Amino acid sequence: MKTVLLLLLATTLHLPKEQVGTPVLAGSRIVEVNRDGGRVFGSGQRNLIPALMQFDAGAPGTLTLHPVGFRSPRGMEWRGQRNNGRNRPGRPGLLPVVEETADAYVVDVSDFFSSYPEWMSAIPPRVLPGRAVSHEILQVNETQQYLEVVGRYHYENGMDVTASCWFLFLKETPMPAWHADPDLAGYNGVDFRRPEGGRFQISHRWDLSGGKKLDFYVDKAFPAEWYPYIKEGIEDWNQAFERIGLGKVLTVHPEPEGLDRYSPLVNMVRYMDGPESNAKGDVLVDPRSGEILQGDILWWKQVLDRLCDWRYLQTGAADPAARAEEYPIEILGPMIRYSICHEMGHVLGLSHNLGASWAYPADSLLSPTFTQKYGTAASVMDYARFNHLATARDVAKGVSLLPPRLGPYDYYAIAVGYSDKEAEAGPYCYYAPLYNAAISPDPSAQPESLGDQLLRSSGAGIRNCRLLLRQDGLTAHRKDLIRHQYYRYVSLTLSNIGGVIQGVPVDEKDRERTIRFVFACLENVPEELKDQREEDRILHELTGNFLPERIRETCGEKSLDRYYRLLRGYTAKHPGLVLPEETE
Repeated sequence: MKTVLLLLLATTLHLPKEQVGTPVLAGSRIVEVNRDGGRVFGSGQRNLIPALMQFDAGAPGTLTLHPVGFRSPRGMEWRGQRNNGRNRPGRPGLLPVVEETADAYVVDVSDFFSSYPEWMSAIPPRVLPGRAVSHEILQVNETQQYLEVVGRYHYENGMDVTASCWFLFLKETPMPAWHADPDLAGYNGVDFRRPEGGRFQISHRWDLSGGKKLDFYVDKAFPAEWYPYIKEGIEDWNQAFERIGLGKVLTVHPEPEGLDRYSPLVNMVRYMDGPESNAKGDVLVDPRSGEILQGDILWWKQVLDRLCDWRYLQTGAADPAARAEEYPIEILGPMIRYSICHEMGHVLGLSHNLGASWAYPADSLLSPTFTQKYGTAASVMDYARFNHLATARDVAKGVSLLPPRLGPYDYYAIAVGYSDKEAEAGPYCYYAPLYNAAISPDPSAQPESLGDQLLRSSGAGIRNCRLLLRQDGLTAHRKDLIRHQYYRYVSLTLSNIGGVIQGVPVDEKDRERTIRFVFACLENVPEELKDQREEDRILHELTGNFLPERIRETCGEKSLDRYYRLLRGYTAKHPGLVLPEETE
């Protein structure tokens, strides 16, 4: 009787025999969690790096599930999932076979899923210490493409997690791998480490061979009036695919009733309920080839607040409509479309291109004909956003304040990644990556800067901050925004100090103009915006280890001596500015 009861309560999966000995991806997606995790974890998120695993025959009556490696196209071995600080490598598991049919093994996974497997978890293990106090399996789904177990887990710390855990079957022969030359276009990818040091990358791409198309579903939690703009932001990319002969690749639909929204193969724009102001393009990738198997756009509910803040700061001085406390859908809609289009670029494999705004001459951004055709940057993958160079007089002449739908670089990058023919780069197809540095080493790779003149861009932004201060009824929130943005524009110019553009150091005269610009801005901060902490931070950046060392490396000792001589003239006005030779 006891044995029969255990069998009745057991959770079993039918594993096709043809899948034994072949790689599978093992991962999970959060269905529901009773604790806010912000951008770290929330309903709809999944494990960022699923484990590459394999089912094999074990001792009689069992199958083993264990991590596997493979040979990369360049001969390097990739050994399953790496520890990236959030997830641990897959661990072997022993699965009893309770029945064998002609074409499948029926395996008991009750013990395997008695706790949310740590190495599959979309929630950091430190948040879920130990095994679950209690659990229940809610659902089992078996398809030709994947096996799925949905379970609910309760932990001693009070956290309840419902998760969809899945095993996704992979093609025996992966899609041919491809590496994007960073001198041409920026693609995200699977990283491989060489034993002797350094790395190489297999770029992310969808397999669009044989006329394959991609369907995306829009979460029904979004306001209905947003749907046309979300659809447009995704389907904008069809223009690039049509240009290379692939036709209309992307189609967007409202979420239908009964959609398995937690399936590892359903592409969605997901509304994230956590209190975050962020959006993200997320993909599920076959690490053997870089093939994108599934994609999501995650949209946290407060991202629109950030878009509205940017619109106010960058265009409010030139456009009275941008100074409204609340924006109508006519203003919100194009901002939503732009953000969705940017994230969709990531879902297609593209990385950020911070050089796209530098590709346009600053004067062109004050031209009605140019901006109406090309927008603010040569790529929607930049962080340039709205046209803060333009004044109210420019807007009256017809200058556009909006970013591009798709820029020249976007068409080029899609051709590089998805066409068999050699792509032709136009005059605006300039690429520079996003640097994870407080001060970019490349002035052409700057977030929030526009045009090819860094000082002119920041000068226009500071002008706008001063104009916005004159607005009647300025709220405390908006005053804080202006204060932060004022010092932000000053900080961006520090990239000129020791910076290098395409292998050429910034000209010494430009570096000296930058130093004078920085001190002029600090000496003339409007009283309402003064922030001693921000000022001290910028002053210490000028004399700390980073910028002087960068000048020494890129320009030599003589340039560093000239830099210190110029700074010395400002020390009397700024007692907090201490040069290295004065510290002894």
